[in-house]
Amino acid sequence: MHKVFTIIISSLLISTVWSIEVEKKGSDVTNSEINADSLLNEGDAIFKANDYEKALEKYEEALKASQGQFNNSVEVEALSQIARMYLITGKKEGGRKWLIEAGEKARESDPMGWSRYLGVKGRFEWQDDDLKTSKETFNQMYTFCHVNALWGRAVDAAHMIAIVAETPEEQIEWGRRGIEAAEANDNESWLGPLWNNLAGTYWENKQYDTALECYLKAREYHWRFSGETAKLFADYHVGMTYRFLGNYKETRQWLRPVLAWAERLENHGAIGQACEDLGEADIAEGKKAAGIELLKRARKEYQLEGYDKSWPELWDGINKRIKELE
Repeated sequence: MHKVFTIIISSLLISTVWSIEVEKKGSDVTNSEINADSLLNEGDAIFKANDYEKALEKYEEALKASQGQFNNSVEVEALSQIARMYLITGKKEGGRKWLIEAGEKARESDPMGWSRYLGVKGRFEWQDDDLKTSKETFNQMYTFCHVNALWGRAVDAAHMIAIVAETPEEQIEWGRRGIEAAEANDNESWLGPLWNNLAGTYWENKQYDTALECYLKAREYHWRFSGETAKLFADYHVGMTYRFLGNYKETRQWLRPVLAWAERLENHGAIGQACEDLGEADIAEGKKAAGIELLKRARKEYQLEGYDKSWPELWDGINKRIKELE
């Protein structure tokens, strides 16, 4: 029993964001300067920081402003992102009406609005488990963004195709295509998630040597561009993979600091993952009693994180493993 954590870098939470330097609001900024475009960009910056409730508020402001200014392009983008905020926060059905409205207003003659709409539409299809349709939508988005030189959004599309593709071969092909596009067009902030997801594909197929190479690349870019939690899990994935390679010395060298870091952040999911892998390393080296204690701690942390309800596969697996060992 083991499942690779998806980083912020969960693929559902990843977005191509064209950030701006947000102007300092105050007496120096007039109402005329606070337009629909700037509000949309502010929403994107907040979204990039993973504050989805505040991002939703800003996208709603952008929507209202776009309607008052007859800015159809921003209106479509704002409607699409409002739908996506609902999707990310577990309110998929509530977000669907916003997506439908965005689709009614979206036009291929508007590259920004149309590409944003396709990106959200594909994610709804993905979460509906309609992977075939989702893949078609992201293929359409990828081609459209290449034609219109929207390179960041093309990377996003390739990234999502790699996630929804049926075969490991397709997943690897599109994962590497996304990496090549990001490298060629100065979208380095995408490279952490892209390398991480490619590593996950290799890991799921038990190609642990190649997975380790990819996780180390992912770590390099997460440490340059990502927040603290993403950095924590980047280190975790390296240690986890060393465990599956049977290199328990490296496992402990990576995961003991990860455990201490996760404890400081009070991240119960990360504490549980680190304890599980450290416990399995102990068991593999004949230290069964110590290993079982770590697995029991992992189970406790998983429950504190709510995985007994939200992640039954993981919860059932850790319980089964402990029962087998006792």
